[in-house]
Amino acid sequence: MNGFTLRQLAELRSGVALPTYRYRFRKALERFVARPSPQPLPPGPLVLLADGLWFQFKGQPWVLYLMALKPCQGDYAVFLDPVLLAGSERVARWENALAHIPQAASDRIQAIVVDNLPGMRRLARQRGWLLQLCHFHLLLKLYGKRGSRPHALRGGPVREELNRCIRQALVLPDGTHLDITIQKLQRLAQTDCGTARMQMTVRAFLRDLKFYRTYLQHRAGSNQTSTLRWATAFIRIHPTVACNSK
Repeated sequence: MNGFTLRQLAELRSGVALPTYRYRFRKALERFVARPSPQPLPPGPLVLLADGLWFQFKGQPWVLYLMALKPCQGDYAVFLDPVLLAGSERVARWENALAHIPQAASDRIQAIVVDNLPGMRRLARQRGWLLQLCHFHLLLKLYGKRGSRPHALRGGPVREELNRCIRQALVLPDGTHLDITIQKLQRLAQTDCGTARMQMTVRAFLRDLKFYRTYLQHRAGSNQTSTLRWATAFIRIHPTVACNSK
């Protein structure tokens, strides 16, 4: 939407009330995603890129299974329509998601690139695919752990815990778990966080928390159907991604 919200777009349409504009937009979005995917799939032998994006609805985990197909010798990948499934990320649910790949494309897959999820080796072996573990996920995990150097810094373990709690406070739904996380942040902010600047940052975060969480009140993906609809539309509008040919 070129950076505009629905409210801003509605304001550009004189004589159209916001509820009416939202209704028309939702119907247009439903028609768009109801049509078959218009994206042509790459030719020749393929590599499947697969990753799961976690959501939570009414306190229950859901995973958006994202898949893209890349020519073995190409430097781009084409996204397939996503699949949204209830429950945490599991190999059995990946098998469900993989069943949505068009058979003509599935027959040409030679390898799969995934995070190191338990059971993926067996899945790849059963299908006769080469298994490539994703470098990005490995580096991300290593960065997240931050090695031993941050823990050698003054207040390192506390700062690690602050980082974890802040991330939780950004995404947890209202309720007991969020309250516990906020209370823990308040306690940690009173301890030696390493620097006075770190303490000030945490206190400012707690003071302005509601503004960091505004997106939870106005996000488009407020339920499973809406999330899948928006994700599908986004992928169809942005169908390809650059991908290292190696």
